[in-house]
Amino acid sequence: MKVKRALTHLLKAGRDALHLEKTLTDLGYGNTPYFNLYGEIADAMYCILGEDTDTFEDSATYNAMHDIYTPDEICAERLEEIFLSNPANTGLNIPKATLDLLVESADRRGVPLDRFIGLILSEWAVRELIRSI
Repeated sequence: MKVKRALTHLLKAGRDALHLEKTLTDLGYGNTPYFNLYGEIADAMYCILGEDTDTFEDSATYNAMHDIYTPDEICAERLEEIFLSNPANTGLNIPKATLDLLVESADRRGVPLDRFIGLILSEWAVRELIRSI
């Protein structure tokens, strides 16, 4: 799945909607649909990332949408890291007990879960290769 690409598009659309809302409000227009559009896009990103914060303003989605100094692609990369660090997004059918152990071990070593699983699989592949020699 091309998560970074999708997040980049959502981020650009959300930031554009927010900018249009602010511009039109500053010009005296009220009740434009752009803030609702921004809200729907932000909600989608929040759900995709699996965020669960006390307030939306505490979320990485909010910070990315309102960070005017960081380019869209860089923000999308940071959001992709959040997506990939969520155990539910491994794309693998791993039993809960095993997944919990993997998450705990990866956290203890300070390695993102997807990379930790990749390291384990690489080590297994090397052992299989050595055994076949």
